[in-house]
Amino acid sequence: MADENTTDVTDETASATDTGADGRVDEPLGEGGKKALTAERKLREKAEKALVTHQQTVSELQKRLQEFEDRDKTEAQKLADAKAAAESEAATAKQELMRYRVAAKKKLPPELVPRLQGGTEAEMEADADSLLEVLKIRTTPSYDGGVRKPAPAPTDMNALIRAKAGLG
Repeated sequence: MADENTTDVTDETASATDTGADGRVDEPLGEGGKKALTAERKLREKAEKALVTHQQTVSELQKRLQEFEDRDKTEAQKLADAKAAAESEAATAKQELMRYRVAAKKKLPPELVPRLQGGTEAEMEADADSLLEVLKIRTTPSYDGGVRKPAPAPTDMNALIRAKAGLG
C-alpha cells in the first residue's frame, strides 16, 4: 500500500534540498520512480475495489448461513423464537400505552409523551409531574362560567330615563 507521505507524481518541482524524516536529502523522482508510483497506486485502487466486493460477499454469505441455521431448527425452536419476538413487541406496546395513559391523566402535551421515563405507572407519573414543574405548564382555566348574569337594573330616575332613551 502507498505511504501517505509519498511525493505526488505530478509534482515535478520538488527541490533537491528537501530532507526526509530520516535526515536524508529527498531527490525528485526519476522516470522509473514515477512509473513505479503510478503502478503502485493502480494496484492500491484495484485492491480497495476488491475489498469492497469481498465485504459484500461476506455479508451475503452471513445471510445465507442464517437461513441454513433457521432451516435446521425444529418447529419448536421456530415457535420459541416467534414467541420471544412477540413478547418483546408486546412489552414495548404495553410501555407505550402506559406512557399515553399517564400523559392523558396528567394533561401532558403530546410532544412530551416520548420523554416520559419509568418502569411503572407511578414512576411515569412522577416523571410527568417533574416535567410539568420544569416547564411550568399550567392548565388554562375554563372561561365558561355558565350563564352570565344580566347587568343590574338602574336604581335612580336619571339612569332609567337614559336607558329608555337608549343613551345609557
